Amino acid sequence: MIDLKGATALVTGGTSGIGLATTRALLARGVNVVVNARRPKEPVLAELADAGTAGARCVFLAGDASQPETAPLLVEKAKAEFDRLDIVVHAAGGPAPGTALNISPEDWMAAFAVHVHSTFHLFRAAHPLLALRGGSMTLLSSAAALRGCPGTVAYQVVKASLIQMARALARDHAAENIRVNCVAPGIIRTPFQAAMTEEARRNNLANRIPLGREGQPEDVASLIIQLSENDFITGETFAIDGGMSMRMV
Repeated sequence: MIDLKGATALVTGGTSGIGLATTRALLARGVNVVVNARRPKEPVLAELADAGTAGARCVFLAGDASQPETAPLLVEKAKAEFDRLDIVVHAAGGPAPGTALNISPEDWMAAFAVHVHSTFHLFRAAHPLLALRGGSMTLLSSAAALRGCPGTVAYQVVKASLIQMARALARDHAAENIRVNCVAPGIIRTPFQAAMTEEARRNNLANRIPLGREGQPEDVASLIIQLSENDFITGETFAIDGGMSMRMV
């Protein structure tokens, strides 16, 4: 197991939902964090600035993770501020509704840009620093990548792509002691679920989630922390969905 205190992490999508919960959890363990989102959220950033323990600091850099030029800037920020990078958590993303017949070509390509292409660029940029001491990267997949879901073809495909990307990166870079894993959350109560109707929520609890409750961002953050600490896990995908992927309808 790795003692995370004094390490440096980069968290994309780190001011909301699972990314924010992960940032808080890392800071609580004495990890310095570079937080990225497209736009600053001043109340959140003020909270994070005071959240570190044992001297841990949090710095923010705005940028669109779907743009290739963003990744090198984030890694450069980590090097400039902390002179190291040990943990990358790629939580940036967004919904991509539509079937193959009604999603626009532009939205199809945008889904790949924000979820898949961004991961490629982020790993390439972070690789030199991760390889110095060995490090970890955690990708945010989804339970939707594990079973078919109606009306979200692009989202399912890009999230499934991340599972194989984690395996490929883990296999290619294991000799450098770089570990890459995925987490696949189910229904987690975050802003991502804001459009869910009450009828859909009741159906999820009654018929889709065996544990009968929604997850919280902190549940997923706890798993991400474990994957960052445990240095004998790589190339794996962990569902965290209350059992939903066993019986998704």
